[in-house]
Amino acid sequence: MVKKGIIFFMAFFLIGTALWAGGWNNTLMGCRAIALGGAFSGVADDASAIFYNPAGLVFQENKFNFTIDGFYIWPTHEYTMPNGKKIQSKYNNPLPQIFITYRTSDKITLGFGMYAPYAGGGVDWRKEELGFPLKSILGIYAVVPTLAYQISEKLSLGLNLIFYRGVLEINTEMDPFGPMNVEESGSALSVGLGLMFKPTEKVGFGMSIRGPAKMKLSGITSLTYEIYKLNLDSETSFNLPWDFEIGLSYRISDNFLIATSAQYTMWSALDKVEKTIKNVPLLGDINEDEEMLFKDIFVWRAGGEYLFPNGVALRAGIGFDRSATPDKTLNITNIDVNKFTLLGGIGYKVGRMQIDFAYIYVLGKEREKKSTSFGLPLTEKYNLNVFILGLGLTYSF
Repeated sequence: MVKKGIIFFMAFFLIGTALWAGGWNNTLMGCRAIALGGAFSGVADDASAIFYNPAGLVFQENKFNFTIDGFYIWPTHEYTMPNGKKIQSKYNNPLPQIFITYRTSDKITLGFGMYAPYAGGGVDWRKEELGFPLKSILGIYAVVPTLAYQISEKLSLGLNLIFYRGVLEINTEMDPFGPMNVEESGSALSVGLGLMFKPTEKVGFGMSIRGPAKMKLSGITSLTYEIYKLNLDSETSFNLPWDFEIGLSYRISDNFLIATSAQYTMWSALDKVEKTIKNVPLLGDINEDEEMLFKDIFVWRAGGEYLFPNGVALRAGIGFDRSATPDKTLNITNIDVNKFTLLGGIGYKVGRMQIDFAYIYVLGKEREKKSTSFGLPLTEKYNLNVFILGLGLTYSF
């Protein structure tokens, strides 16, 4: 029994470093909004305003809007080992979402959204490249009822209730241990606020606030060594940040719209991840705080849309996203680099239906992490590039 407890204790610290899934921020909301560069908090004139700025719902042209969007993500995480060997993780995944809005009166519009505002991806390192298999997936999904109220002809407020659901899965195997797995899920609650000011028909100013929340996941952690196999209750908890965004839009003509936005995310709230495994034989509860030490970041976006008389819309945008992860906690399950983003798309509206297509290419800037081992200098390199396609369908009346 003593050996069993010691083996589990050692394995726990090995799996404790495999908690995260290659990125936290996720602003893939609404194909039209994304094709505009994601600079949408000052536009907010379709159902995806539930995420970007709920106050914009009252200014939408149609009484009812129902939108189904989906994105498919092809990420490439790159890691260059100290010996110069470069390996890649490619974990492709879809992200579906739904937005519904309904104007109940001249002043009140209700909305409902389901989407993944954080994480929603993972890494999958192959044994023949890394030396051991490691698959880590983290998804944080949201169910968001929304209320928007028009204070005056030019000013409105919006309110979100945000019900988060988090899912964490880790599968790995490290000699001399056998399979090591984590399956946990949990919930959290937060709120969001929005403000929309339209001083003229051509100008829109938006501001939104989201978060924070305390996410607590619970489930089972399983470890195997020779004849020993343990399935024990476990918990993981961490903080989600405050998120502030302001946006400005200007309609140059009836057919031409431009927009920009700046987002400030207080990722310093994610200073650590707390992990507990309960009732370990001979050891009781085991607790570990894994340092994350994230930094607050700015994200800048800009984009434009041109409408043709035949119902076709062309869109394009750019963005810049700073990394939140310091060198100290940069690792193969949390590859975070500065990113330059190219976005665009096309839309077509006929009658009550609209179809939107979006593409995104994220170009990362390689980071170096220097350390020492037994007095010898070591250099690791990390990078991230992502290609994304989106397709959306909207029905309005």
